[in-house]
Amino acid sequence: MMNSPFDATAALRAMTSTTSGGLSSPIRDAAFEAVRTLVGAAMPKGPDAVVAAVGEVQAYAEGLWASVRATPAFALGTKPAGCAKGCGWCCHQRVGATVTEVFHVANSLRRRPDGAPLIDRLKAWNSGRPCVFLIDNACAIYDVRPMKCRGVYQVDVRWCMSTFAKQDAPLFGPPPSPEFQQQPKDVFDGAVFGLAHPLHMAGRDCPGVDFVPALKTVIDRPDAARAWWRGETVFPAEARLHDWFPPVKRGKSPKAKSRGR
Repeated sequence: MMNSPFDATAALRAMTSTTSGGLSSPIRDAAFEAVRTLVGAAMPKGPDAVVAAVGEVQAYAEGLWASVRATPAFALGTKPAGCAKGCGWCCHQRVGATVTEVFHVANSLRRRPDGAPLIDRLKAWNSGRPCVFLIDNACAIYDVRPMKCRGVYQVDVRWCMSTFAKQDAPLFGPPPSPEFQQQPKDVFDGAVFGLAHPLHMAGRDCPGVDFVPALKTVIDRPDAARAWWRGETVFPAEARLHDWFPPVKRGKSPKAKSRGR
């Protein structure tokens, strides 16, 4: 789920412009603009508000996707996805997320009635696939799953099965098959970049991270978001995804050259 058409250079161009003109899809533009506005409004209130805004962002992005899905143009012009509960092949890959998504999921797990066994599963996780939250071929954190999980809608389940059943399947998944639904990918990719944009523009470090190991790092640290807000290093270097967003250089504009792959 690391297959955004943006590389680090394109991400930097989007994040250092005053508009999302570097984005190529009106749907992605809409998600990007709305989400960065939501996060920007939360920032003066501090880290707790920024993390809480992730829930608002999820609701907005899901609403936008629902409105797109309901249009005659989509219904009549798009092949139906083969995705359904019980088909967990796409969960046989690692997932990228923004740090604020990780904090939001950690907060949710600590609060939810069924959180304790899920936290125990997470703590016992060491490496590998499928996702630690795939239980009985269903996502146990479906309501708060990362944006990258939300945008994957493949048309042919057989392609997913043949791809992810392989032992040598790419760690973060292959490029989408030729037949996938572009519109949900646009919605949730736009939301991902909108989550990070105002933080980067303010000089705050908001990298993409490897979701499960990053979540494991902070699950026992309710203070992690506030420590991150103070500029402390919260996530280990190996959990950072340097090809997502340009790293912030303290005291300098985010226009600094990216070290992305």
